[in-house]
Amino acid sequence: MATTSYLRVDVFCDRPFGGNPLAVFPEADDLGDDTMRLLAREMNLSETVFCLTPTAPQADTRLRIFTVDREVPMAGHPTVGTIFALCESGILDVGDGETVLQAELGVGVLPVVVRKRDGVVESVTMTQRAPRFGEPFGDVELAARALGLRADQLCPGELPIRVVDTGIPWLLIPCEDLRAVQRIDPVASACRQLAERTGTDLIHAFTQDVVDHSSSVHTRHVWFGTVTPSEDPATGSAAGCLGSYLVHEQVLLAAPDVELTVEQGLEIGRPSRIRVRVATSKGRVNEVQVGGTAVLMGGGEIRV
Repeated sequence: MATTSYLRVDVFCDRPFGGNPLAVFPEADDLGDDTMRLLAREMNLSETVFCLTPTAPQADTRLRIFTVDREVPMAGHPTVGTIFALCESGILDVGDGETVLQAELGVGVLPVVVRKRDGVVESVTMTQRAPRFGEPFGDVELAARALGLRADQLCPGELPIRVVDTGIPWLLIPCEDLRAVQRIDPVASACRQLAERTGTDLIHAFTQDVVDHSSSVHTRHVWFGTVTPSEDPATGSAAGCLGSYLVHEQVLLAAPDVELTVEQGLEIGRPSRIRVRVATSKGRVNEVQVGGTAVLMGGGEIRV
């Protein structure tokens, strides 16, 4: 029976056992779709990434990203974590300083910046697509039921509930304070209704009331009934959407750009920090970057 190797990396953290764990299969050209799905289930993580020979001539690698039950066209921690793992392990050879790589994803080829010093990868930053903003979602009662909260704990200052898409669509729900976010207890039936009404089952709650005062926003991945085996401790695609939302709603001023730090994962003991940069042109968000650091935890082989 053949074997294939994999790497394990914790993403959006600077020490082991924090951030969001990820499995990366660096040489997946010989793996079929069904095998990739089975391996993603076997890893039982929020995402598993398979690296293939790119089809786009300008790309350095092609990434296919699987949750336990689906393939997704783009995700933040898998992209940042995979490029980190490939560079830190020497599979992708980059020198000290700043190197721009091109990653081929389901949404197209996106630039990824690797910063390395003294042979150590210090950070990886991906550029996401310019955001698409959905209309405000007005059924606050339903959103509150989905989160297990009261309606008066949502939408402080009349901030709207809204779908934002920088590669995949996230429903962003503003909460009044840290206590509300910490008390979230998702109700699956209401989450399903909310997903049907909004067109996405990716639900992300946030507040500007933070634990670490160097952070800008505190977030939680709300519903994990069909996407991940447990609560996601760091969600890079949602962070890009959230930064775009905060600029779009004029909570943050980007003149012409703004940087923020998202804290996540504290409620489940895997603290994470995601750095986001949002740039504007003529009053519109035109560039979103999401990045951070990671820790290469190890690797192994698995029979296929």
